[in-house]
Amino acid sequence: MKTIELMIKKRMKNLTVLLLAGVCLLCQPLQARQCIDACDGRTYKVGDTLRIGEPLSSGYLFVKQLNASNRFEKLNQKNLTGRIAIITDIPAYRPELYRQFGIYQQPETPQIVFAEQGDFKIGVYLNMALSKGNIVSRHHVSHMNGAVDLTPDILFAYAHKLYGKPIDTTSVDTYASLRAPQQYAEAANDPFALEELRTTYRKELEQAVAKADFNKVFRIKCFSKLQMYDINQQHFPLSDLKCIDVETKQDEDLSKQGYCLWGTCAFHFTNAPSFATVPCDKHIAQGVYAMRKMISASLPIPAILYVYVRILQQPVSLPDKRIMVMRPGTSFDYEWSTLSKAWGQKALDLEIIQTDGYYSVFPHNTQEVTYNYLGTQTVPEK
Repeated sequence: MKTIELMIKKRMKNLTVLLLAGVCLLCQPLQARQCIDACDGRTYKVGDTLRIGEPLSSGYLFVKQLNASNRFEKLNQKNLTGRIAIITDIPAYRPELYRQFGIYQQPETPQIVFAEQGDFKIGVYLNMALSKGNIVSRHHVSHMNGAVDLTPDILFAYAHKLYGKPIDTTSVDTYASLRAPQQYAEAANDPFALEELRTTYRKELEQAVAKADFNKVFRIKCFSKLQMYDINQQHFPLSDLKCIDVETKQDEDLSKQGYCLWGTCAFHFTNAPSFATVPCDKHIAQGVYAMRKMISASLPIPAILYVYVRILQQPVSLPDKRIMVMRPGTSFDYEWSTLSKAWGQKALDLEIIQTDGYYSVFPHNTQEVTYNYLGTQTVPEK
């Protein structure tokens, strides 16, 4: 009899273990809904912060706002970039919810999160929102203490100091046209306005030349393309660096020497080969490829780089190659000159000291890029 009781107790104990195991298995999907392994390589969970990125031309397609009636509506595009919200829920799959985000079949893993900050309540199709830039991934503000954005008028002032050029009426007019192009164009046909303008910008040019410091750091926003990621070296090779703000028509003879014409001066990166890559951790790079797959995009991958430079205090030596240049004071008349004579005292060498790289969802964006940060390259140790 005791043997039978022991057998019954043993079976009951085994059954209890099985029931507890079943309960644990049933609980796992509920726990899994508290986080999402997103395409950018990060795991997002309840309590994490989301930052609104930039809209597409058609708006925020993958972020919707919850109105007072608890219905989703199109997100207002005004002044939303940078706004934050906290993830409050990762809801279970509901067809009517997912269809509002263009998802018509049940995915293998959760795709939608709810987030809010005060009365700002949103629903986000997370993977597509990250891939399209509606939601910020890896926020990082490019910065270096004391650095200012390089402009054509700064190059002009530094060229004057480097080559000891006199400040005359012609140089003042050029400087004014670089600093205030519209104002200068309007004053060009009014001798009184022109005289006032020249007085203002002569003083400004004199101050700019006097204060020119060759230890100062400047920043240039550049566009490039990421080539195939090197897993062993853990970096992206770059195809080239092109200054986004340069709209000046390039001179072919200068370009062949590796110089970029900006305004009336030209610049050249002396150590560009040392910055031909962007360092990037493997999991970040893998996230970039996953985001590209979400939008069916291929190589090469567009990138934005903030390039920090110093203007070198050394005159540039250009070849004495004969070239055709426009005759001063004319629009269509040309004369023979040399590359050295035409551009020798208008060319500056720039030394790169750091680059911050970003995978760019909007490659031709003129705004400050602060997300999809890849990594920073600094001057290699000697």
